[in-house]
Amino acid sequence: MEEIRDFAEGMLRGERVSGLDHSDRVYGWCEILARDEGGDLEVLKAASLLHDIAVPLVGRARHYEEGAMIARRFLAEKGLPPERVEAIAHAIEAHSRFGGPEPRTLEARILYDADLLDFIGAIGIVRAIGRGLLSGEFDGDVGKAPEFLLGAVERYAAKLHTKRAQEIARARLEFMRDFVDRLRMELALEK
Repeated sequence: MEEIRDFAEGMLRGERVSGLDHSDRVYGWCEILARDEGGDLEVLKAASLLHDIAVPLVGRARHYEEGAMIARRFLAEKGLPPERVEAIAHAIEAHSRFGGPEPRTLEARILYDADLLDFIGAIGIVRAIGRGLLSGEFDGDVGKAPEFLLGAVERYAAKLHTKRAQEIARARLEFMRDFVDRLRMELALEK
């Protein structure tokens, strides 16, 4: 696992929104979800560390496909059994809200949900704004932030696979909606 972490750290160096800190939080969510849902924590740990390794190379649009290919090569070179390599690669391919196949395994569903949980709530607000600024989707105009943030909330809220993630998401999404309401209130006072 140490070699996987070192490889992920090298691949993610310089990534400002989906770096190793994000991968570590995603694994934390995987551990929480796996307590209720089950799942192979070794597969989840490797997939968590590697799920965004292609973002710095190809951006968000197809990072899940490229990341799975890179992970397959790397893990095979490290001597992991083919079935473990495929379990990890499938979770990586299926984790993205930007595309990829439907998650077919419990580990893939857990990774998808864990990644999404790190994009909602207080951390999600920071990540959404950072990602939006980097991609140009958000121009930094605070007056446009409420709609930008609500768009992120509404796009992702209904797509969780596990019951536990749905329960966790409710409070985090409520926080985001409350934040947007407060932001609108403060913006209204500025006029």
